[in-house]
Amino acid sequence: MNRRSVPRGVALGLFVAVLIPVMHTAIAAILAIPTRANVAIAAAFTLVVNPLTIPPLYYAAYRVGSWELHHDVPIVDPHAAERFSSELSRLLFWIHQASGSIALGVLTIAALSALIGYVVAALVWRFWSGSRWRQRRRTRG
Repeated sequence: MNRRSVPRGVALGLFVAVLIPVMHTAIAAILAIPTRANVAIAAAFTLVVNPLTIPPLYYAAYRVGSWELHHDVPIVDPHAAERFSSELSRLLFWIHQASGSIALGVLTIAALSALIGYVVAALVWRFWSGSRWRQRRRTRG
């Protein structure tokens, strides 16, 4: 654990957790090795995303992606949806209509959470190590 590997681990863990919904802990741990990030920290920060946080995350991703793509129309056009008779057809139509916004939103949220996580972890590490140095200086002097 050092000042470079911990923020990298936090950023990698958050990025992978948001971007990849399945097996994200194992993927983050494997990706931490070539990026020289802390493996344990990267794996631990993937636990931010869990079954309780996935629905709000994907709704937020849809809203962010729609805003970025300037989609001000409703998610499903009622006239186009009437053409489809079965529930499966309506579901597939909805997924087709929302997929671009959700994909862009998930990528944006993953990148922003990784950036914020990296900056916060670097600042916390710097503050923590500075307090440790001050404490050592007081005990020696």
